[in-house]
Amino acid sequence: MSEPNLIAGRYELGDRLGHGGMSTVQLAFDQRLRRDVAVKLLAEHLADDATFVERFRREALAAARLVHPNIVSVFDFGLDERSDRHYIVMEYVRGQSCAEILRDRGFVSVQEALSIVSHACRGLDYAHRHGVVHRDVKPGNLLRSEDGIVKLADFGIAKAIDAGSAITKVGSVLGTAAYLSPEQARGEDAGPASDVYALGVVSYQLLSGRLPYEATSLSELAAMQEREAPPLLDDLVEGVSPQLAAAVDRALSLEQHQRFASADEMRAALAGGARSTSADTTSETRVVRPRESESETTRIVRRPPATAANPAAPRRLEPRPGRGPVAAPAGDRRPAAQPKRRSRTTTWLLLLVIVALAAGGATIVALNSSGGTGRAVQLRDAVGRNANDTIQKLRSLVDDNTQ
Repeated sequence: MSEPNLIAGRYELGDRLGHGGMSTVQLAFDQRLRRDVAVKLLAEHLADDATFVERFRREALAAARLVHPNIVSVFDFGLDERSDRHYIVMEYVRGQSCAEILRDRGFVSVQEALSIVSHACRGLDYAHRHGVVHRDVKPGNLLRSEDGIVKLADFGIAKAIDAGSAITKVGSVLGTAAYLSPEQARGEDAGPASDVYALGVVSYQLLSGRLPYEATSLSELAAMQEREAPPLLDDLVEGVSPQLAAAVDRALSLEQHQRFASADEMRAALAGGARSTSADTTSETRVVRPRESESETTRIVRRPPATAANPAAPRRLEPRPGRGPVAAPAGDRRPAAQPKRRSRTTTWLLLLVIVALAAGGATIVALNSSGGTGRAVQLRDAVGRNANDTIQKLRSLVDDNTQ
C-alpha cells in the first residue's frame, strides 16, 4: 500500500463511502486495532481556510464527547502531516443510510418509520442534554446498521450550546435546505428545537415518501413555511392515525415553543400515536393518496399563537375533507317527552254533570266506548227521589267512564 493511502501511519484507506462539498468519507482499516473504521477527510481546497478547519475540529470535539448507542462514535482526529489532510476517524456502520432506504423503496411502513425515528430521538435527546445541537439532521445522516440500530452521524455543523463563538453563525443555514427549521431558514441561530423540526421532516418523508414542503430554494422554503402548513399525514397515507399525524405535525410547528420540549417527548408522542393506529400496513400494501387530490388537503392555515390556556393549539385544515359535525352518542338519544293530552269527552262529561246537578238531576250523561275507537255520548233518564240518589248515580257513571 502506497504512502498516500495511509493516514496518521495507521489508517489504511479503502473505498469511498460518500462525499460532499466539504469532505469525503472513506472506508479504512485501523492497522493498530485491526478493525474497520470510517475516515472523514476535509476537502483539500478548504485546508487553508481557518474557518472550515475550526469547524472540522469542532465536529470532532462535539461528537467525541457523545457516547451513546444511537450516535456514531468518534475515535480519533488530527492533521496528517505527510499529506497535509485533516481527518476524523469514526465508527464504521455497516448498513444503509435512510437516504439510501428512501432512494430504494420510496417510503417505509409505520412500524419501520417509528423504529428509525425512535432511535434518532434517543440519540438527539442525549446530545441535547450534553449541550450539543446537531443542526443537520437529515436522512443521509441517519445510519441503520445490519442489526437494525440507527445512529446519528455527521455533526459537521454541530454547535456546543455554551461555545459562544462567532463562527457558529457560519453553519446557521448550511444544513440541507429541505430539513431546515423556519428559524434556520430565516438565518437565525439553531437550538434543540431546530433538530426536533428536522426530525419531524424526516418522519414525514419516511411515512409519505415526500417532503412536507417542495421548495426549490431557501427563500421559497422560508415563504412556504410562513404561509402554510403541510397536509396532515392521515389525509395523505392510509394507515396513519390522526394521533400520529398530529404528533408529526407538532414537530413541524412554525414556532419553536410549540414543538416538543425535547426529542424524548417527541419519541413518546410518536409511540403513542402509533399505538392508536387501527391497522398498520406494510410498504408493499400501504397506499399513498394521489397528489391530484391535494387541492382540498392543502387549504391549510397556520395555527394561532399559543396561549397559557392552549400552549400547543393544533393546526387545522379549513375545512378538513370528510369531517362532518360530531353526532351525539347513541346512549344520549332519548325520545322526546310526549305532552299529556286531555280527553275532550271527559271535559264535556264534567260540564254536563255540573249542568245536570244545577237542573235538579233530571238527566244523567253516560259514555259508551263500545263498538270501535270512538266514544258516543248517550243520555239516560235519571229518576231519583232526591238529590243524594242523583249524585250517587252521577259518581258511579263518572267512575265507570274515566277509569
